[in-house]
Amino acid sequence: MSKVTRLTPKPANVRTAPNAPLPRALEKVRERVLERAGGLLSDMLDGADDTLFNLSEKETDSERVRYFDAMRELRIQRAGLETGFRQALSRHFQEAGQPRPDAIPASEVDVESLALVQEEELETQVALDNLARRARNGCEESLRAFMHRLEYLFEGKRAFTEKNNPLDPRQLAASFAGALERLPLDIRSRLIVLKLFERVVLDEAGGLVEEANGILADAGVLPTMTRVPVTPTRPHAGARAGGARPASPTAHGEAPPDGADNPMFGLLQELLATLNGLGGPAPAPAAPAPLDSRALAGALAVMHDGVAHVNGAPLASGEPVQALSSGDLFGLLNRLQRLENALESGASLAGERSVRSELSGLLESENDGAIHALERADDDVINLVSMLFDFILDDENLPSEIKALIGRLQIPLLKVAISDKTFFSNERHDARVLLNTLARAGCQWDPQQGIADELYQRIHRAVHVVIDNYDDDATLFRDLLDEFDGYFDEQRRRAERVAERVREAEEGKALGEQASEAVSEYLRARLAGRALPDVTVRLLQQGWQQVLYLTWLRNGVNSEQWRRHTKVVDALVWSALAHESRADLEKLRDLSPKLLRAVRHGLESIEYDGAEIETLCDQLQRLHETLLAGLDTERVALPAPPPAPPPAPTLPEDHELMTLVRHLPVGQWLETGEGEQARRMRLAANIRDGSKLVFINRRGIKVEEFDGAGLAAALHRGEVRLIQEGALFDRALEAVIGDLRRRHQGFKPQATSKNTSRKV
Repeated sequence: MSKVTRLTPKPANVRTAPNAPLPRALEKVRERVLERAGGLLSDMLDGADDTLFNLSEKETDSERVRYFDAMRELRIQRAGLETGFRQALSRHFQEAGQPRPDAIPASEVDVESLALVQEEELETQVALDNLARRARNGCEESLRAFMHRLEYLFEGKRAFTEKNNPLDPRQLAASFAGALERLPLDIRSRLIVLKLFERVVLDEAGGLVEEANGILADAGVLPTMTRVPVTPTRPHAGARAGGARPASPTAHGEAPPDGADNPMFGLLQELLATLNGLGGPAPAPAAPAPLDSRALAGALAVMHDGVAHVNGAPLASGEPVQALSSGDLFGLLNRLQRLENALESGASLAGERSVRSELSGLLESENDGAIHALERADDDVINLVSMLFDFILDDENLPSEIKALIGRLQIPLLKVAISDKTFFSNERHDARVLLNTLARAGCQWDPQQGIADELYQRIHRAVHVVIDNYDDDATLFRDLLDEFDGYFDEQRRRAERVAERVREAEEGKALGEQASEAVSEYLRARLAGRALPDVTVRLLQQGWQQVLYLTWLRNGVNSEQWRRHTKVVDALVWSALAHESRADLEKLRDLSPKLLRAVRHGLESIEYDGAEIETLCDQLQRLHETLLAGLDTERVALPAPPPAPPPAPTLPEDHELMTLVRHLPVGQWLETGEGEQARRMRLAANIRDGSKLVFINRRGIKVEEFDGAGLAAALHRGEVRLIQEGALFDRALEAVIGDLRRRHQGFKPQATSKNTSRKV
């Protein structure tokens, strides 16, 4: 029965022998590991604030809060974290020296208990498995040597694997994750801290294991060992129907790993098993559910506990069954891929096809009279890949033309998954990364550019190279990925250079608009409702407005220059008023020459037209002379500004879309329009927290401009859609797991005598 590892403490009802002292050599290893691993954790916590703060700057406000919460809790709980980590790590060493209990550990539950495993626990388990796998990549040989030395140290009385090796990266990660449980963080924040632990501590796992090997060798534990003895390969487990031919190897010449070797695939198999009616023990073949002969025509059965099943019901013992090995299935898929190659582009969309039906059709054409049965693991792979492509072809982020191309990769990727079950758990698998890269590029392709566009042609070529050439050599995906990445990176760098120029121009334009509006508003406030001579109005609204504009841009409104030049405005307005008192006239007489010098100097500083300067200054001087003589002059009435129009209805400032738009990152893609009118564009500049958002196409040409409120409203109405460029395969896998888990939790078993199960 498959198991699911849980991060729960051992219950009291599991009885173990009292702790025995460790061998002295292993005690030295434990002391050194606790010292060095504890030091690495301390280094991680020392730099956690800076690292998490730097990471948070790339996130939205809502996500940034998670980083700040993690920073705060790490500071508060630091002492407890370090102590808990050391204690857990020490306990792993102590348990390595104890006999394993006969009772089933509480860390293992069967599929009936799977619904009780919390979603956050499963997410944490998958994260721990992934980071442990990445850490093992650089020290597998050293880990095998350490486990072999441990077995020698215990005289062969203990068998050591990844699950009980105290220095396995999974044990290191679990020790920290256990200590992290005491922090009141949500799952996303917890995963962020685990990622930080991976970067600082697990990156040094290889060094820890090498040092441990050195300590044991110095203590006389296999000091001359240069290579680890090869352990015989465990034969592939799988019951087959009587008379069925043996399984042939996969495309890579090895038996495919089963769910026990691959926790992610094992979890998916358990979820699929219940839904397919294969979750419990197989019923006796002598009393099968009756199946209509028409139901068997062209049917593709599944082997379970040595019995062939069709739609969850076992076949009668007399039915002829031909078991299909992984190798046989691989060959059939090769034939389907050649047929796919002969199709016109876009003629076959994965969402409109059934690989199972096509396989049945090929086998039925052989007309050997037998019912063909897949191995259960291969059947699960077919179901999973079909579900993944169903999600991909429903993804609204991809144009339909790109979906048609990517959909044609279903059979090649199905072959990859059959050959290598780590396809579902290895996020760096070349085939997965290529699919994600093609999808990310497809999100940036604008249907209005047509299929002759270079980007579309690149995606088209990559898809057809896979269809035409992929047999069993997975290096094809790496070669294509390198080629496509090179092109994509060059396009991205070129687009970023163009976007930078657009951004600089738009930011300068926006700054100029802001300065112009600020100066105009300032002068309107000073002049509105007054009656002033024509020369004063012209001087302020033309020449001096430019002085204020450039001062605002160069020095800002808090500068001494701005205060000095606004005083000139007040002085000009006062000097143009009709004055009757002797004190005002004396003040004007004293102010006039100083004001003329200030006006001349200010206009000359912005290189205003020299002749116009002379004209304005002469007219201003004559105006002052007229007023000093007690005479008045013609005046221009300046009306008060009209009331501002009522603002257009917008979303509240605290609406989530308003917050989203204010912090929309440069580089974000969105789509406007529907069908053939749809356009895709990329954010080149987000000015003043969403006040102005400028969008360009893939070639760097400006195509649209929004203000924040307008874009938020358009998003709310559904007229504009944000495009997710995240890893397509990962999103699809997450959706499939979530769907399977929901259906599993709502599944109610039926009596085995009724054929009520349905194929996923």
